[in-house]
Amino acid sequence: PKVFSTYMCAYFSFFVFQLDTTYKELYVAFNTSHVSVIVSLPGREGAKWKPLVDTSKVAPYDFLSGEDIPERERSIAIAQFGHFINSNVYPMSSYSSIILTLAHEDEK
Repeated sequence: PKVFSTYMCAYFSFFVFQLDTTYKELYVAFNTSHVSVIVSLPGREGAKWKPLVDTSKVAPYDFLSGEDIPERERSIAIAQFGHFINSNVYPMSSYSSIILTLAHEDEK
């Protein structure tokens, strides 16, 4: 894993890493703090980050893949954070983790 940023002090702990491969990218972050944070996402030309896992959400919206959620509801859940993702940031609640996937513009 490639470590992009680590932030730790007496009260806060935050760890981020990103896995790079030829075809897909994942952005994984853990907020072990009692304070919510906004993480900066690495910009990728011609691509956009999409939430896959957000442990701060209630089920079934904590995992936005598979057949647990109809496509329309999944699209609405993803669109709710569109204004953040379009700015290459993502809000994280305290004691939560996220996994984002990189979708290229030519992918649906």
